[in-house]
Amino acid sequence: MVDPEHTMEVRIRRLHYVARDIMSIELESATSKELPSASAGSHVDVHVSDKFVRQYSVCNDPSQSGYYRLAILNDPGSRGGSRAVHETFREGMIVKIGRPRNNFGLVEDGGRAILLAGGIGITPLLSMAYRLQTIGNDFDFHLCVRTQDRAPFLDEVSASPFASRFRLHVDDGPAEQRFQPERDLNGVCSSTSIYICGPKGFIDFALSAARKAGCLEERIHTESFSAGEAKGGASFTVVASRSGRRLVVPGDKSIASVLEENGVCVDLSCEQGICGTCLTKVLAGRPEHRDSFQTDAEKQRNDRITICCSRSLSEELVLDI
Repeated sequence: MVDPEHTMEVRIRRLHYVARDIMSIELESATSKELPSASAGSHVDVHVSDKFVRQYSVCNDPSQSGYYRLAILNDPGSRGGSRAVHETFREGMIVKIGRPRNNFGLVEDGGRAILLAGGIGITPLLSMAYRLQTIGNDFDFHLCVRTQDRAPFLDEVSASPFASRFRLHVDDGPAEQRFQPERDLNGVCSSTSIYICGPKGFIDFALSAARKAGCLEERIHTESFSAGEAKGGASFTVVASRSGRRLVVPGDKSIASVLEENGVCVDLSCEQGICGTCLTKVLAGRPEHRDSFQTDAEKQRNDRITICCSRSLSEELVLDI
């Protein structure tokens, strides 16, 4: 659950468009307290309104302290969070955010890195590029977009110290500049790490390409902006321990929706397995984790579950609710 004791008030110090439908937002502390550092790949929870908490990657150079920069796409297919940001956020506004959290961190072991971004997926990878440059790692940086006007931060990257490592691939451009795995993933070896971020279709394509190029599975890292899929799988029984209610969760419904339909109060926000608002203690049973909020280590403990999207591998799941 998002802990109110770990939220901060920030002020929007600058707001401008960096590509078609993509707004860059710089946030500084609204109090005398310094903002905690955000490592490359981090994201923050943004309280867009009383109804929406959404997660956005921090995309400035991690060595630049004192502010966080986000870049937010006004996605017509979103559930309202990004649209609300574009319609209501203004310079000087005070906004509440969570402390930086990183489930997509760099492996800083000296090995070569390849950064593969699809559209707005550039945001966590841009911060990684700055960090890799700072620590002197060898890396390549690829951005794939449908049209050039949808490519954010081109001027900044062109003027950066890693400009020579960057390649832009545009779907409607000449064939020779499009992303070609057999060319652009050449030289992958056992010490190469590949980081992939973007829409689900792009991630699926890039994952397949990384595997075919010979990248070790443990060195392929992904971050998706897509929702966790709550439906699909066998039915199971969920037990609300505080009331003793035993409820069947069918394959076409989430745990949260079944609980709500039966009068059990639950806390929800993103309903995508991203924000952690619905994270609930597991007293018995084995969860099937489908969220992107918990780290792999946290999921292995099987002591908490995001009830908006995750399911159960056991016939019965007992929750502290």
